[in-house]
Amino acid sequence: MIHTEKLTISLGDQQVLTDVSLEFTPGRVTVLLGPNGAGKSTLMRALAGLLLSEAVFLDDRPISTLSLPDRARRIGYLPQNGEPAWNVTARELVGLGRLPHRTRFAAESDNDWQMIDAALAETDTAQLADRTVCTLSGGELARVKLARLFAGHPDWLLADEPLANLDPAHQRDMLHMLRRAAAAGKGVIIVLHQLDAALHVADDVVLLKNGQVLASGETRSCMTEANLEQLFQTGFNLFDSGEGASLTQNWSGRSGL
Repeated sequence: MIHTEKLTISLGDQQVLTDVSLEFTPGRVTVLLGPNGAGKSTLMRALAGLLLSEAVFLDDRPISTLSLPDRARRIGYLPQNGEPAWNVTARELVGLGRLPHRTRFAAESDNDWQMIDAALAETDTAQLADRTVCTLSGGELARVKLARLFAGHPDWLLADEPLANLDPAHQRDMLHMLRRAAAAGKGVIIVLHQLDAALHVADDVVLLKNGQVLASGETRSCMTEANLEQLFQTGFNLFDSGEGASLTQNWSGRSGL
């Protein structure tokens, strides 16, 4: 389990998170929701151990006490803007996910190659393996970066806005892959702006506003019209579409339009 106890983070002179206490459970998808500047990405970086704090725990041990390789083996993190620095092949990029499992300068083992091939297959990117990343479309590159995450076989998958710049079909496929990872027992934490997607993929949600938790818990109990209006300062209509819950934004209820 990952949990936080009154996590407070300041960046420069700005306090970004205040007294955030949360629990994240393996085998479930948790989605972080909130307006721009709510602190979602900062929270994700803290959970990934990139902003070290004694208020973040992995299995009751402060993440700050884990070595960098240990954190990387346990927690996989997909940032918003993780563009490759070099024009490597897709297979080479996916192979970077195995680095925490190898000693320095060691070549890939047979197990490494098996994990890389499995990650490529899981994300339907095996056919892209020999192409350089600069030749990939946005959707293809997003899947390859997810394959890099899968190749490391971490206990936790943290993805910050993984649907950004993807078309609807690729958004669906990305969420299905993360949903399958949770079904296999991994903990999955995602930042989303697509509220309908959150309704369908999330077991739990965290609503963040101004660096504080407005609500957290099971999706349908937290994603109410009242909570969403308070969160985003605009109205929503929540209804049952026959295939699960859906919502629409109440544009007429927003001033200035």
